[in-house]
Amino acid sequence: MHKKQSCNFVLNKKFVKIVSEMTLNNHVIPFQLGNNKVRGNIVRLQTVVSEIVNRHKYPANVESLFADTLTITACLGSRMKHDGVFTIQAKGTGDVNTLFSDITSDGFLRGYVGLNTCFTNAESKLNSLMGSGHISFTLDQGKHSKRYQGVVSLEEPSMSKTAELYFNNSEQLETKFLTFNYFDVEKNNRKNLFSAGLIMLQKMPVKNSFDEEINEEIWQNSLNFLSTIMKEEFLSTNLTSEEILYRLFNELEITVYDEINIRDQCRCSEQKIKFAIENLSKKELDEIADENGNVIVVCEFCKTERIFPK
Repeated sequence: MHKKQSCNFVLNKKFVKIVSEMTLNNHVIPFQLGNNKVRGNIVRLQTVVSEIVNRHKYPANVESLFADTLTITACLGSRMKHDGVFTIQAKGTGDVNTLFSDITSDGFLRGYVGLNTCFTNAESKLNSLMGSGHISFTLDQGKHSKRYQGVVSLEEPSMSKTAELYFNNSEQLETKFLTFNYFDVEKNNRKNLFSAGLIMLQKMPVKNSFDEEINEEIWQNSLNFLSTIMKEEFLSTNLTSEEILYRLFNELEITVYDEINIRDQCRCSEQKIKFAIENLSKKELDEIADENGNVIVVCEFCKTERIFPK
């Protein structure tokens, strides 16, 4: 996704703080531990997730699920090497029937949730909200590579556990996601907090048993260190992502790479919608036109309303 060359550095007790305006707002930062025995991403999204979630006005339990899905999408989509789109889409039989988010190789993130009429479900778990169904992880980089899709069943309690299952089963990579968001926090107490974020760790494959022993030790240490971070610490805007990584993993050799900027930007366009309307039959146009003869189209993602004369 990022076009610039990686500029890495090793964090130690002489850690030098590197801060930029973008880093403090919406970014994915790749890193590695123990000389690439473990690789990972730290994702911290402030305005991007809050703006996407708030424009939809979902119930609080759905907002939290949606925020985690957007964050995981940004994390996984940031690994694209060519122009394309990475998508997470869940379809279920429950009160939440659709959960969708995607991101382009330019870092444009969007998403929406489909709720059944008269939604009243107060559950917070993914499988309780969506019932039975499946979740697909799709990478489409056009002519550059073959379209890839992995599918897992809707059986885990969270999107993070579902993503772990996907990597463990489909790619045989031990993976850990730790997600955080502030949508279960009172709005008055959200000041100085990022709206959402995560840390992902992956144990890299090895070629011999000796390396496996070293990898396993570094992997277990990484998981133990990760488990020590608290929600308020991770989401605090008073800490940079580099500072968080140093606090967690300073006992391991850690290399941090350039941040990847994420933006809230929909891909809908008036031209595409107009083309679709022009290809409808007169009967279809009559069915969707209002009393003034206009066709009103509202984008499911960005909620932009467009009016077209029939």
